[in-house]
Amino acid sequence: MPRLTGTASPIQIGSEGYTLRAPGLVGEVRAMSTAENTTRGDGGLKEPALQAAIRQAGMVPGAVFEFDIETETPAVKSDGTRADGLTAETREGEPAVELSIPHLQRGAAYAVLYTDEADVTRWIMPANPPDAQVAAGAPVRFNLPRASAPTPPEGAGGQTRGAVTKLGRRLVRVVAWAGAPLLGPAVRAAAQAWEAAKRPYGLHRVTPDGYTADPVVMPAAAWGDLGAGRALLLLHGTFSSSQASFTQLGREALEALTSRYPAGVFAFNHPSLHHSPQDNIQFFLDHLPPETALDLDIMTHSRGGLVGRELVRRLGELRAQGRAVQVRKALLVASPNQGTILTDPANGIDLLDRYTNLLTSLPDNIYTYVLEGLLAIVKITAFAALSELPGLNCLPPNNPYLQGLNTAAEAGAEYFALAADYTPDAPGLLARLGKLVGDKFVDSIFGRANDVVVPTLGGYAAGSATAGFPLDDAHHVVFTGAAHVHHTNYFSTPVVRAQILEWLTG
Repeated sequence: MPRLTGTASPIQIGSEGYTLRAPGLVGEVRAMSTAENTTRGDGGLKEPALQAAIRQAGMVPGAVFEFDIETETPAVKSDGTRADGLTAETREGEPAVELSIPHLQRGAAYAVLYTDEADVTRWIMPANPPDAQVAAGAPVRFNLPRASAPTPPEGAGGQTRGAVTKLGRRLVRVVAWAGAPLLGPAVRAAAQAWEAAKRPYGLHRVTPDGYTADPVVMPAAAWGDLGAGRALLLLHGTFSSSQASFTQLGREALEALTSRYPAGVFAFNHPSLHHSPQDNIQFFLDHLPPETALDLDIMTHSRGGLVGRELVRRLGELRAQGRAVQVRKALLVASPNQGTILTDPANGIDLLDRYTNLLTSLPDNIYTYVLEGLLAIVKITAFAALSELPGLNCLPPNNPYLQGLNTAAEAGAEYFALAADYTPDAPGLLARLGKLVGDKFVDSIFGRANDVVVPTLGGYAAGSATAGFPLDDAHHVVFTGAAHVHHTNYFSTPVVRAQILEWLTG
């Protein structure tokens, strides 16, 4: 078992040519097999579900290392200089240790999933593009955080503290996949191919027992059922599907909803990466049989809120064409009506990190399903920006799409909205996402209230000229504090379910 001695000398890990330079850290490094790690697991991630998601995303689970740190000497002296001569930094500017792995072949790509002592996980991409130096046989290098897991600001000792003894376990997982770097149109083409196989369009009936599965993309029978009376239409968010999102409501809530709507409850599954919300609704309308009349309420989650609003703003046009389509109530849950800064090109890895940490509270099957979507983003955009994807470039604040949506006239649905102002409980996640100023949590990226993925205000307010927004107090609820509501657990939270049923079935 390799020993960390506190020096800057390279340490060999395992038998595959992996090396680590970790000055200031004393402890042990243990190489683990994937099977061993799956059975042992860790507190931060669901190992079997994680490995399933990696395989389903077409990735290869690589080496896994466990670092048991006994003593840590901070890399920065009290005068601000480096104490070890190693200048590597993480993308956040933290002093780093260097993990080097052999580059197997041109066209191979890599990422590291790093979990610290506080069970907080982050994605780490190579510090040097692998194929840039493949001819010279250069290894792929990752800069891993050198310091132990962050503690809340109140407990931090600052950079002037001396050596600290902290028994802590860090886990490093390497994943690999085949594929040349993608840029421009190739990014969208790759997303389209993945979503066609994994996240296709579909219209499905929802019952308390589950979702109908039909090999036909938009089956005629489903349209006939949807048009048989007043119905509820569900619209999911990014990376997900209606099954993964709304089954969290549980059987009792789904029974109440199916009893409320004579025609039933239906889900419109739609790609959220290579198609924009406009494209999603155009596909829906293109497949709507001309003779079908729709009398709908809609309930949406996250980006699905924009898809729902697209449908509402098309109602006037549809009526002018003689199409009998109406939306009476539109319930937006965690809708990014003002966008989310996490989809700015500079924040793509933060988006992945936040989702990865939030998903661990979900059931294994849903965790695997949504994480597979996140891993697809890791593969597709490893060398590109999220802005290459129409389904995501509609989300940065003040982008042209949102500006157009927020100034367009809408045709009369009654809107309701649920949003959350979430403060993490776990000290490690609190320190990772932001800091406490007095008793108020300040997010390091948003700088204002949010549910970890979208800003709270944007859940019920849109543009300054958006008709009907912001929603009044009778039409929106913000969950705070003890409710513990964040972006991925709305529908599994009892207080949220109760409010949904009050608005939709009351």
